[in-house]
Amino acid sequence: MEGLLVPFGFFVTVAYIFVGIVRAVSDGRTRRKLIETGASPELAAALVSAPARGEPDPTLRWGIVIGALGLGFIVLQLLPFPEDDPIMIGLLLVFLSAGLLLSYAITRRSHEPARRSPTSAHTATTM
Repeated sequence: MEGLLVPFGFFVTVAYIFVGIVRAVSDGRTRRKLIETGASPELAAALVSAPARGEPDPTLRWGIVIGALGLGFIVLQLLPFPEDDPIMIGLLLVFLSAGLLLSYAITRRSHEPARRSPTSAHTATTM
């Protein structure tokens, strides 16, 4: 397992850097096109950097995913499988996907419109 952790960490680091570079280039091109079409620089910056409305903090998503992965590592230490058994990677992927699904559920719940209870709707119409 230790021989797998370093290459995996390296891959995640390289992927994170690649995504950051692609995002910076894409945002720059978008700003440039907006400014060339006559939009003000302030508007271009606001459109590119504005977070999506109702979207939870990305730190929450990463915290849930990394926490689920950490829980997977803890469970792996308690199981009697050898370190090079493929079930170890499969179990980590299951915990990772559980973290992503939990993050999706939280995001979906935050986008649901507020539902009125029957008593509050009745009170609002009688007043």
